[in-house]
Amino acid sequence: MEPARAPIGWAFSLRVILAKEGDHPMRIHATGRPAVAMAVLLAAMAAAAAPAAAAPDWNRLDDPLQGGIGVHVGRVGGTGLAFKWPLWWWLQVQTAGGIWNTEDNRRHNLGLELQYLLRQDPRLRLYLVGGYGYSYSRERKKPTGAPEYWARDTNWNSGFGVGVERLQGERWSIQLDLAFTYREDKDSVTLWPQLGCFFYW
Repeated sequence: MEPARAPIGWAFSLRVILAKEGDHPMRIHATGRPAVAMAVLLAAMAAAAAPAAAAPDWNRLDDPLQGGIGVHVGRVGGTGLAFKWPLWWWLQVQTAGGIWNTEDNRRHNLGLELQYLLRQDPRLRLYLVGGYGYSYSRERKKPTGAPEYWARDTNWNSGFGVGVERLQGERWSIQLDLAFTYREDKDSVTLWPQLGCFFYW
């Protein structure tokens, strides 16, 4: 049979002192420091009991990562700085746009989308998307032998399709849409991709 072992966590060292003091029996002295051992044991127990920090995801109640800000490129959703926010947990609104002005070219655009969630896993979303985009441009023309003038162009786009969004790291996401897009300037419907990158808080 194996001898009984001291409880784990107690830093006792047992020192056996053999003393020949007449017929006195062998004496055993405990020379450990129980206070230090107990502190170490409690610290270890606290570390073991503390829950591991949960990775951020869209389904957490304490930190659901609702609002997002970033950049977006698309004919329907707009090109430039982007912002998105949930109207309800299953419906997101997203807007994006930008302004580019030079001496000979003035451009701006704005897009608005609704994203209806079909499925939301902790780090992946699948959704239907639909929206409208508006663009405006004014370009200075300098024809040879004729006075210069400004050529103005406006265009409305609309579309619908499907998209996915993947949470990268703790708070960044990449989203990709494929939308059937009606282009007013071309009077045509074609399939166009859209790309966005967002930081969630």
